Amino acid sequence: MEEQKKLALKNKLNMKLYPFYKMIASDVLFFNAVKVLFLTQVKGISNANVVFMETIYAFFKLILQVPMTVIVSKLGIRKSIIIGNIFWILELVLIMFARNYFMIILSQLLSSIAWSCKTISETPMLNTSVPETHVKGKIFSKIESKGYSMYCYISAITTVLAGFLYEVNTYIPIMLAIIFILFALIVSINFIPIEKQEKKEDTINKNLNEVKEAIVFILKSPRLKSLLLMLGFMWGIICLFGTYQTTLLKDIKVPAKYIGIILALLDIVQGISSTKANYFNEKHKNKSLTYIAIKMSIGIVIAGGVVIIGLSRIPQIAIIILTYILRMSDKGVYQIIKKRYMGNFMTPKMLTKIYATYSMMASLFRMIIGAIGSYLLTFMTIEYAMVIVGILATIVTLILSKYMKPRIGLKLEEYTKKDIAYI
Repeated sequence: MEEQKKLALKNKLNMKLYPFYKMIASDVLFFNAVKVLFLTQVKGISNANVVFMETIYAFFKLILQVPMTVIVSKLGIRKSIIIGNIFWILELVLIMFARNYFMIILSQLLSSIAWSCKTISETPMLNTSVPETHVKGKIFSKIESKGYSMYCYISAITTVLAGFLYEVNTYIPIMLAIIFILFALIVSINFIPIEKQEKKEDTINKNLNEVKEAIVFILKSPRLKSLLLMLGFMWGIICLFGTYQTTLLKDIKVPAKYIGIILALLDIVQGISSTKANYFNEKHKNKSLTYIAIKMSIGIVIAGGVVIIGLSRIPQIAIIILTYILRMSDKGVYQIIKKRYMGNFMTPKMLTKIYATYSMMASLFRMIIGAIGSYLLTFMTIEYAMVIVGILATIVTLILSKYMKPRIGLKLEEYTKKDIAYI
């Protein structure tokens, strides 16, 4: 009874801390809004090389995923989150003092280590803290969406400030970003580990075997294979579209302060939509991911298309912003329901491996899509690249949707043992 009370207190503290942590640690506040501008204007990197950074980062994350999964299993969730935030700070410091493109690439290695630790550990921290009840999925989604929506709102504020502060001094946003990550580091130190510690039996070989077993389980599961393929592809296009959207605004001569205001509006939209994720999923069910991917793909075609056909400036910018709003609304939903989908029918122990495998899949797609996006910019302008990538993404979405249809969104009794990890 006493142990149960202690566990309940730990769970309660973690669930209370998690939304605040999510608010300041979901992404790089301040700097993300001006990252493309900083790298192109201050560090002198071309648009194509900025996009190519996405490919390099994804490559690093892909090759590091298995060893980082083993390290996380060895260190535990809490320590891994702390280490992730430390490497996150080191990444920004290196970018700030970078004198050449090689140093920028090296910063992407640090970033891949940071995000691997965070991706594998943060969601399982919440998942293991939510009590095992029949409404665990809804409780998890509610806490996750609360934290993510809070992040979107504060991101909106810091994005507006970043645009103005960038024009005062180009280094102010990145210095403020480092300060916020220091706050995230402090919060992560206060998490209480819930996972059981088995130090005597916890060996590298054992962890490697667990990772291998998890990958084999996923490969044999029709549900997880189709789910991770779709989620990985969607994350690849989300990342490329995110870089493209700022690049397009820069190339059509939108000032930095107004780019900040536009991105802030998008963050607010994303925050609101993330709180509606459960409603969206209940309405569209197993078609949710398809609808999101299709809308984003068509949106980027339209955004590039209005520049190509030469609309006058005000209607052109208005349509571009509208497509960005729809994209960010869908991204907010995606960020919540993807975790709910991956967490369904999984034990906490298996869940960490599922997130690691998803991260590998997302990195692979991000690398491939980023390479295509970067290559296109070497011989065409951003608006033409957006149209081509959007059309290709639409075609791939339809193919994946057809493959996923008989494998996702079934009733529990319709799944086989290959699709469910039992406690």
